[in-house]
Amino acid sequence: MKVKDIVKLACDFLGNSDLATAIDGTLTDEQSAQVDNLVKCFNLVNSEIAGEYLPILKAESLKTTDFKLNFTQFSSQPIKIISVRDTFGRPVRFKVFDSYLMALAGNVEVEYTTMPEKMDIDDEFSSSLPERVYAYGIAREFCFLQSLFDDADVWDDRFKNTLEVLLQRKSELRMPGRRWI
Repeated sequence: MKVKDIVKLACDFLGNSDLATAIDGTLTDEQSAQVDNLVKCFNLVNSEIAGEYLPILKAESLKTTDFKLNFTQFSSQPIKIISVRDTFGRPVRFKVFDSYLMALAGNVEVEYTTMPEKMDIDDEFSSSLPERVYAYGIAREFCFLQSLFDDADVWDDRFKNTLEVLLQRKSELRMPGRRWI
């Protein structure tokens, strides 16, 4: 998926098809400012989805010094540590502090959640969600920026309802037992 395609879809949702077609061409200063705001809205929505609905999981192999791992050693800033394992795959006891992680092993593999990096209009990313979910969120945020609160509520409902439907857990259907008389 391209951020540009999602922003164009959000422009169509917001009724600004002129801006959607201008994104591929030359933009005026006003249009450029609007596109910058839409990209900021995309980054807000992407962070919200990663923080609340679909966490981004990462796993890294790191070496501890004095059983400490500073968070600066990680390639991305950890939000929540899921598990710590040694080189043989066995669970390692750990404790999280403000700026470091204490793990009782020398070499560890840490699985953690993180936030997405900020993206630009020409960046690509992958997601299991369709583009329209992100476009709903962008439309919501953009309406909030423009103080169109009623419109923002409509887009918020669409955004959250679509996420709820797409992310609901599929469970096995169980029928009650029947007795024959």
